[in-house]
Amino acid sequence: MAPTEEIDYILNDCFLAVGQAIGTQKALDPEVIVWWRARYRVAFLNAMIRNGNSWERDRHRVTAVGRFLGERALFHADGHSSIDLESALRASADVDSGCQMNATREGVAGLRAQYPSEVSLASTTQTETRSAN
Repeated sequence: MAPTEEIDYILNDCFLAVGQAIGTQKALDPEVIVWWRARYRVAFLNAMIRNGNSWERDRHRVTAVGRFLGERALFHADGHSSIDLESALRASADVDSGCQMNATREGVAGLRAQYPSEVSLASTTQTETRSAN
């Protein structure tokens, strides 16, 4: 199966883990779900194109990161009635920072420069910029 065909299955599994962490403590604003799916679809697709499909090997780690994303979203939404886009942006930044440290530790960061991605992050970057203003 091609990465573009597998990605929805992987995203569903990851967001199930996010939901497990959040539970019934807070609702997610609908735009958060749309933004997270678009953002992580691009990120996971890039990883699959660069590194091949390692889902079976990395599933436990990726779903653990999904639970961490949910925990961070709850943390950043403290004082809000739901997890809004701002809280989701901050949670994603926390997770991305941890993933970048892991990638650097595993020597993947240098490979990114050598093998540029075929998928554009422009749409997610524009969303981040609009929501930050």
